[in-house]
Parts: sequence; C-alpha cells; structure tokens
Amino acid sequence: MKSFKLKTTALLGFAMAIAGCGDEIIGEPSNPGVGPTPPPSVELAPQPQAANAPKSANGDVLLGNPEYKAVSYGAWRTNARIDGATVPSVEQQKEDMKILSALGIKVIRTYNTQGYTGLDGKTEAQNLLQAISELKQDDPSFEMYVILGIWIDALNSWSDKTPDATQNNPVNYDEVAAAKELALAYPDIIKVIAVGNEAMVEWAPYHVTPKVILEHVNDLQSWKKNADTTKDIWITTSENHAVWAGLDGNGNYEEQAYLKQLIKAVDYVSLHTYAHHDTLHSPTFKEEWKIPVSQQHLSKEEQIDYSMDIVHDYTVSQIQVAQAFINNIDPTKQIHIGETGWSTISTDGYGAGGTQAADEYKQKIFHDNMRDFSNDFGASLFYFQAFDEPWKGDTSNVNHSEQHFGLIDINCNVKHLEWNSVTKLNKLGLTRDCPTGAFTASFGGDLPTLMESVLTPPHVAEVAPPPEGTFEVLGDTLFDGAQAFGWETPITAWAGVDNATGILTVATLPDGAKEWGWGIGVANPSQNIDLTGYTKLTFKVRGVVSDESVMAEFPFFVGFQSTAGNHWIKFNTGDYTLNGSWQTVTVNVNNFSGKPTMNDVNTPFSVSSIDEVWDPSKLTKSNIEFKEIAWLK
Repeated sequence: MKSFKLKTTALLGFAMAIAGCGDEIIGEPSNPGVGPTPPPSVELAPQPQAANAPKSANGDVLLGNPEYKAVSYGAWRTNARIDGATVPSVEQQKEDMKILSALGIKVIRTYNTQGYTGLDGKTEAQNLLQAISELKQDDPSFEMYVILGIWIDALNSWSDKTPDATQNNPVNYDEVAAAKELALAYPDIIKVIAVGNEAMVEWAPYHVTPKVILEHVNDLQSWKKNADTTKDIWITTSENHAVWAGLDGNGNYEEQAYLKQLIKAVDYVSLHTYAHHDTLHSPTFKEEWKIPVSQQHLSKEEQIDYSMDIVHDYTVSQIQVAQAFINNIDPTKQIHIGETGWSTISTDGYGAGGTQAADEYKQKIFHDNMRDFSNDFGASLFYFQAFDEPWKGDTSNVNHSEQHFGLIDINCNVKHLEWNSVTKLNKLGLTRDCPTGAFTASFGGDLPTLMESVLTPPHVAEVAPPPEGTFEVLGDTLFDGAQAFGWETPITAWAGVDNATGILTVATLPDGAKEWGWGIGVANPSQNIDLTGYTKLTFKVRGVVSDESVMAEFPFFVGFQSTAGNHWIKFNTGDYTLNGSWQTVTVNVNNFSGKPTMNDVNTPFSVSSIDEVWDPSKLTKSNIEFKEIAWLK
C-alpha cells in the first residue's frame, strides 16, 4: 500500500490531464497538450474543517468521511445515448443502486439533469432519484446520497458554429432549473449540486469562462437559502486540476479575476486528475512513467509497483499545486477529488505498444493508493467509474480505453478491484442484464491468469553517455532531476520538453507576462551544479510559425544563472537573430553578461525578457524551440 505523506519534496513533471471521463464527450477527446511545470516543492496543508457540511440521515458528515465511499456513476448500458427505450429506467437504476450499495458505495456523482428522455417523458436523472427514493421507502436503512451534476457548455457547442466561451448555451439555464426542482423534491438524497464538468479547462471543446460558471454558482448559493430543506446543500464545480492551480489559459480568463471569485463562491473544490491519460499525453510524464534501466532486473510486479508509486506521487503533486493556489485565495476551502480513475483495456495508445498502462492489475493499485491517500487526507474520492460505458470514445472500437474505466464491465465481469464482492452480489440475487444471469470475476478470479495479460510500462532504452567533457542539459531528455518551468505562479511563460523529439519549447504568453517581463528555466530544483572547467554553452534554436505561433521578433535573453546572478546573450537585438531554421549557437562563457560563479550554477539554461530588453508592446504569442543544449569543456 502507498503510504500518505503530507510533504513531497520534489514534484514530478506536471501536465494537464485529458478529458474522456466526463459525461458528455462522445467522440475521441482532443489532445490537450502539456501543461506547465509547477514550482519545485509544495507542501500539502491539512484539510480544513468545514462548518455546515452536508450530512447523512444520522448526522454523519458525508464529504471526507471514509465510511461514505463515493464513486462517479453513469447509468447507460448501451453503445449510444438516444431518446427512447434505452434511457436508463427506474428499475434498472434501482438495480444499479443495490449493486453499488453491496460494494460499500453510499455517495454517487452524476453529470446532468436534462438530456435524453425515455418513453415515459422522464430523464435519467429523474429516474435515478425516484429509484433511490423507492429503495429508501422499501428499506429505511438504505443509504445513497447524490452529488447532482449540472451540465454546462458554451454557446454553439456541438454545432457547426464556433463555440463562444463567454456565453451560456441556453440549455444551461434549463439544467439549473431542473437541478433546483430535483433538489426541492429530494432533499434527503441530493447533498451537493456541481455546476459543470470540466467545463472551464481550455482543451474541452465546449469550455466556458469562469465567469459563466460563477453566474450559476452565485445563483444557486442565493436560491438554496430560500428553503430550510435546501439551505445546507453545498454548491461546487468539478474541474481539472490545472484550472484550480491557476495554470490553465481559459481558467485564467480576465487575469484570474473570475476564477478567484469562483474559489470564494463554491463551498468546496471538486478536483479532477488523471495520471492514466498523462502516460500518453504528457511528453514529460510519459517518460517518467517508464521503467529505467536500473529497475529492469526486477520482477514484473516490482517494476509495476515502481511505476505506480511514481503515478501516485505525480497525482498528489497536482493536488498540492492546486491547493497552494486555492489557499492563497481562500484557505477555508476543502478539496475533494471529483474524478480520478484508471482504464483496464485499450487499443488507443494505453495498451500494448503504447504506454501499457491499461489493465486491471494497475487499476487496483491506483485505486487502493488513492483511497488510502484520500482517507488519510480527509477527502472524498469519487472514483471513476462505477460501470463500463460502451457509448464513449470510438464506439466502433470495443477496446477503446474510454469505455473501460468501470469497476464492473458491461457483461457483468467484476474486475480485480472488486473480485471479493462477486459472491455477495450473487447471494443478493443481483444482476445487470448479465449474459449468464450472474456476476463473475474477471479472469476467473485467478491472479496468475490476470498477470499473463499485464504488461510492465515501457522500458527506457540504455543510451551511450555523452562525450567526455560534455554536460548535457538537454539531449534526448533533460539531465537527471531537471525540470523545465515557467517563472512565477501563475507562470509568465510556458516551458516543456517533448521527449520523443528532444525539443524544449518555450511559449511566450502576452497575457501571462508581468510588468517586469517573463522567463523560463531548466534546472534541478534540489541541486546546484559545479561547472568549473566548462567554457562554452552550445544549443540549437529556431522560431516557429504556425496557426498558434508567430515568429518571435521581440528581443529576449538566452543564458544561465549562477549564485552571482543572471548571465545572458541577446537575441533579436545584438549578435543573434531568430529565424525559422535550426541554427547552432556556441557561446564562450566570457561572452555572457556578468561574472558567473561556475562552481555554483543553479540554472544551467534559461530564456527570458527582462531589464533592458523587455518591451511589453512587442511581445507576441510565439513558440521558440531549443535542442541539443550542452556545456562543453
């Protein structure tokens, strides 16, 4: 079991998690790219205590209580979500609630109040709440509480028009109105209303600005005070960790003014994190996830344990960075994990020949580690997902990862994580359209059989060392322990390395630069470097022209930092000019500004625009690429 630590001294590479686990994306989710690197060390503060927290029927606090195990719930059993006979019925959802109750689940999270309508004119959400209510009438001791989701998206979403993130889709107001009606009808069941699901993160194609979410949160906060039955409902929004950390471009709309108001307005923060997706979509974490040469002699299980420890630390680091940002605004706000999970099957990049993350063995390790962490920290963990969802991802590919995050698959195979529950489910006579009429343990409940299908993460290839007398800042990857990071929080510029190409990209952010300028660095935050005897810095550089980048024609510095200060050469105002072709630049240390202490270098490579070269009127949104960065003797 992964032990919980309040402090992590070195954060792993930081990346935005991809979508794919909300309730509305039907096709292939877009690749969000890579997020910025966080500060080198952040301490996780204890979870604050909260007054007037939602409570169970017997007065127990629900959120953060290990006795009230939580899960994300999607009811659909078909490979398409359409109006009509396939809308999950009351009876089907009563069956689901009995199954989840048998697994020890007492709190579920949903995603929308409207949407598809059954033959009886009722929605999935209406049927769910009626199902729980009837179960409670039949057995007053039955407990199932709901975090009721409200789907929010931008004007023109899901159409051939360009979405307008600053404006509501008109149906958003219908979603909110339905939530109010349901909360009034079922006050003993609905304990939280969550406005939006990954609705602000920039890579979501339907994203809205925080101002839109804030409008609905404020409306619900005012509305709930009008009745004694609703006054204790908590209001939140469920969002990607990067938004809550102040690291997302759309989340930072209007210089974070609305994001900060939103943090103050919600009753708690519902945070999403998906290391599983980042094994593919984060170039940095994709490499950190791999098995290094030094660990490749271990058994399969030991190699997987090694990587899953890295996964756990990486996940906690995202929570830490978000908490640090949140606490600077409102330290009274609790954080609960609105979504995290692990797929068990994949032919779309997470399986054999890809990141090799998807399987039931790793799912159980990830789940158990996160349950231990959340229980120790005092957070609810809405593990994603209760059941496999065949309508998601590429529906022509039954092995698409988005369809396989559940604890139980669509054919009633109970996954490794819940093997111990099979007998209980069958003794209770429960079924879920099971082909055999009963639940079965996947892989026959036999661990050796499961392990035959389990792959270790990819192995790091052994590479020859660089020539003697060379210190590689960036070869195929950054030097040991190094990170590429933007200065300040929120960052003033973005930096990240694609380990598939060995290219460091510096992305300038006109909206992120400060009055003093911007900058990025490459460094090992826990160790300075002795470069005594090294006389030259060499690197290759080019500017990028694309739909998202114009050629950087503004002046900037390239250089390094020692304990004596900054040491630069100038680009676009002096001896060096950026263009669209790779050019090799080799600079004698004596030609850098200042008098460096070469035995105490804290940042062996940096790029910035400050001091005499900083001109905010000239800064553009531009990408500058570097590779083959090295110090030579």
